[in-house]
Amino acid sequence: MRPAVALLLAAISALVLGGQEPQEPAKPRIVPFFSRIENGPGFFVECSNRTAVTVSSATFIWQLAVRIDGTVHEPEPGVGPGFTTDVAPGGTFRGIVILRQSSLTYFPAPKFTAMVRSARLLPLSPGRHLIAVRCGGSWSDDVDVYWEEEL
Repeated sequence: MRPAVALLLAAISALVLGGQEPQEPAKPRIVPFFSRIENGPGFFVECSNRTAVTVSSATFIWQLAVRIDGTVHEPEPGVGPGFTTDVAPGGTFRGIVILRQSSLTYFPAPKFTAMVRSARLLPLSPGRHLIAVRCGGSWSDDVDVYWEEEL
């Protein structure tokens, strides 16, 4: 076989087989969520169902742990308001998590394609904080959040 043909076949094989290597699971994605209703910063969370089965949006794997400045706050029992729906393998779970700064008895419904909404009383000191969310067993990247208190 000619060297040029062998090189071409090796390049094609690398391209075809390269797409079959295991890939790093997708991290959850968090985006700031602004609400005039709740007293605290919030986040819209998206994460993938990396299991081989359909999973209810109300199951424990979607309960969101929150990491604030390196300290992990494990999920509290219950998911919060929302309708139960199924998340197929490879599908996307969407939720809203609010870090309330004071106790409120009102719990707004999920919106903007979120399946659930949860609120946690996790007071922040004024200033910069690094926030991440664990969803489906994986952590999101840290997001910078600045919190300002009223005087």
